[in-house]
Amino acid sequence: MKKKIAGFIYLVGVFVVFYLLTKAIVGGNTVKFPDSMIPFTEFERYSVFLGLVCIPMIVSCFLFIKAYAIKTIKTRLLVFIPGIITAIPFVYGVGLIIVMLVLGVKDAAGFSA
Repeated sequence: MKKKIAGFIYLVGVFVVFYLLTKAIVGGNTVKFPDSMIPFTEFERYSVFLGLVCIPMIVSCFLFIKAYAIKTIKTRLLVFIPGIITAIPFVYGVGLIIVMLVLGVKDAAGFSA
């Protein structure tokens, strides 16, 4: 029963990552709401969603490896590919927030007074 639940959760996570990644790549530079206060491109919007999915996806990767008792390094890396894909925008977002806190918002954004 554990295997089925872990496999289902992992499979749903993989489909979500695949959907968000394809929407980010295919959407590209189109702006869905150009009249908003901060108009995001489709790539930026779905990158934020990928970053939000990071921690649940990594947890589901660990659960999948533990439930199926995967031993080989190559197979573990294959299982972690969706987690790594979601970790990239997450780390970028956290790093950007840290840089903004340290340097100030104007300096981090590239503006000079």
